Amino acid sequence: MTVEKGKINVSDISDEKLKKEYEKLDDTDTITIEPTSFKEAISASWFDGLIVWPIAQLINVFASWTDAGIGIILATLLIQILVFAFTHKSQMSTQRMQEAQPEIERIQSKYKGKDDERSRMMMAQEVQKIYTKYDIHPFGSILVTFIQLPIMMGMYYATMRAAAVVYGTFLGMSLSETPIAAFTSFGSSNVQWGPMVVYVLMVVFQIVSLQLPKWLKKYDDKKNNVKQKKYLKQESGGMASTMNTTMYFSTALIAVMYLNWPIAMSFYWLVSSVIRSIQQLILHFVIADKEKNKKK
Repeated sequence: MTVEKGKINVSDISDEKLKKEYEKLDDTDTITIEPTSFKEAISASWFDGLIVWPIAQLINVFASWTDAGIGIILATLLIQILVFAFTHKSQMSTQRMQEAQPEIERIQSKYKGKDDERSRMMMAQEVQKIYTKYDIHPFGSILVTFIQLPIMMGMYYATMRAAAVVYGTFLGMSLSETPIAAFTSFGSSNVQWGPMVVYVLMVVFQIVSLQLPKWLKKYDDKKNNVKQKKYLKQESGGMASTMNTTMYFSTALIAVMYLNWPIAMSFYWLVSSVIRSIQQLILHFVIADKEKNKKK
């Protein structure tokens, strides 16, 4: 890939000979960057070689057909489909766990402050009934986490390193720009709306993906006329409020961190949140359809 020298952070180059060679050039001079080979990536670490490098190459290939943004979308979608193919049973169990969480919280609230053995046993029995009702396997989510966590980290580093993203654009927007730079462009003759829109949508869909299972559960309860006991509703209110506070705090933390990171990361997180929300909707209706068939 051929780029202008001004787009390269020369101080980060570890090869001293190459670094001195680049320092002699003007910012408008062009530099040809050779692709990182698998051998070079694996020599850095097994994580770079086996996870980051393949994902980065996937983004580069898709981006060569269209642009950097579409490259991220297609790569993220393909990886999510592959992961789902191997973990769909565990993901359905995780989805059921999320939707059953309000009922489990109500049971925990019911026995709050009761530490005697009989109360603990009764609480365990009631929770087990919820697991049976929703066909939940408590350890089912471990496989999903075990597979998704390294892939998520790999996608993060691949998005930061893929040449198509670092030097590419999406709808004319440079993905190497930061949201904070876009927000500070207010009042100038060249307001950068693209990065600001991507950043705001990223925050919104992050909240949506976290809250969606609860919203779906409330929708089902309302649809099926499920009434909650008043005392349980009051006791679970404080716990729900605490969980919402934690969720909003973690989202706010991500939002603050991403202000100074390339917009490519906000875009990737936005794409992931949208895909995750769609996946949750599909799984929810698949589970609901199975429940209807059981009752017939």
